Amino acid sequence: MSWIEHIREVKSLNLFKQFIKSLYSPRDIASFRFQGIGKSILYVFLLCLLSIVPASVYGSIVISGGIAAAEKASTSLPDFTIQNGQLTAETDKPVEMKQGDIILVLDPTGTFTRNEIEQKQNAIGILKDEFVFATNGISQVLPYSGAGDIAVNKDQLVSLAQQAGDLQAAFIGGFVFILYLISSFSKFVEVTVLALLGLIIRNMLRKKISFKQSWVMAAYAVTLATIFFTVMSALQASVPSQGLVLWFVHVVILYLAVKEVPSKKEPEVIV
Repeated sequence: MSWIEHIREVKSLNLFKQFIKSLYSPRDIASFRFQGIGKSILYVFLLCLLSIVPASVYGSIVISGGIAAAEKASTSLPDFTIQNGQLTAETDKPVEMKQGDIILVLDPTGTFTRNEIEQKQNAIGILKDEFVFATNGISQVLPYSGAGDIAVNKDQLVSLAQQAGDLQAAFIGGFVFILYLISSFSKFVEVTVLALLGLIIRNMLRKKISFKQSWVMAAYAVTLATIFFTVMSALQASVPSQGLVLWFVHVVILYLAVKEVPSKKEPEVIV
């Protein structure tokens, strides 16, 4: 099949079929370069939506479990107060408990660090000078110093958790929405940087590819690594040097796709 016939064939592919082909076929990724930029942008948005599913599920579990754990603190944790940027409690050692899939740590001694809370995967840490909320090994940190002179004790925290329980669905919805926005922004930056690298690859291989075509190809070239790390996230499996692996796969896929582009100039076929 000639390149022109192949390009006309991919014109009829929907996004799902493009997704499948992007997992294994650099030649098809190369043929996608003539399609409109709008379809490629939509593809990236849908890819981001798919990629946040594991984090959304685990995050929702942590939020639900965190609210339940905070409510349980009324009977299981010693009295504590957060004031002037420091945690004080009626205990001389850290207290750790498990509520469902969530680990709750109260540590007025400074023994636990932010990294140790992250290593527990899904955990809430009320530490000596900061509040740490970890979801799937990724933490959000709130230093107590940001609250100024406001004092918070155990009863107030439990009362706040009980009120949050009534708005649990809204909290989860907001969490997923923010996660999607962050993921989409990061992915578009990722694709744009990869497209710029695609221009360097173009010059190395002496191919005739515009930046728009490089961007479209980059949008599909990120599919394999994105899905791989989505699966790893779902399995809660860590990958050593994740960033390096991610970009290595991105660049290799784009390189193979650019290599598939014929050297001679072709008429554009807009999809």
